[in-house]
Amino acid sequence: MPLTIIELRTEMGHHLQDAAHTLLNTAQLLSFINSAAWDAAAEGWLLDTQDESITLSASDYEYNVPAGIAYIHEIWTEAAAEAGTYPTFVPWHQWEIVLDTADTPAIHFSRESFTPTALDVRLKGQTRPTSEYGAGDSIDTGMESFIRERAVSYAARNLSRQGGPHSQMYAALSEAAMVKSEALLQQNAEFFRPKAYSRAVPGR
Repeated sequence: MPLTIIELRTEMGHHLQDAAHTLLNTAQLLSFINSAAWDAAAEGWLLDTQDESITLSASDYEYNVPAGIAYIHEIWTEAAAEAGTYPTFVPWHQWEIVLDTADTPAIHFSRESFTPTALDVRLKGQTRPTSEYGAGDSIDTGMESFIRERAVSYAARNLSRQGGPHSQMYAALSEAAMVKSEALLQQNAEFFRPKAYSRAVPGR
């Protein structure tokens, strides 16, 4: 199950020994979550994705790249119409990513080597993570641990700067959570680059 913002704020409250959100309210916690999300996006974190929304037409060699996809590394086609399985790999030399006349990113299939038929297509690629969450959202899958640790670090740092008897405790918590988040960045370094043979979608 995806980790929701509500669940993450609850977890943060326990980490901060502020389960009732009296020291930091839910809006403040969300701002720290979004700061963590922005950090991940700025580091170049990419998420695996696949899309099956394109249906080929026998007379059309160009199709808009579905929204949100930043890189495409593989294209597969169905075995038969509405089969729901995609066993046929489309070789890389048979397609490219271009900008159409309206400057919209599009997949262009080669007229020389590819014959479109009325089949669905599966795109395999990568998308950029969410950089700003709303209160009703869920954290992108695979990023939960990093977002949690980095957000806790920012929240604890805020509390440490407010002074009071627990300021040193919060400063230590902030430092420890930041170290954990940096370690998670290193552990997930493979996600900070496009996959082999990926092609970038212009403007994304």
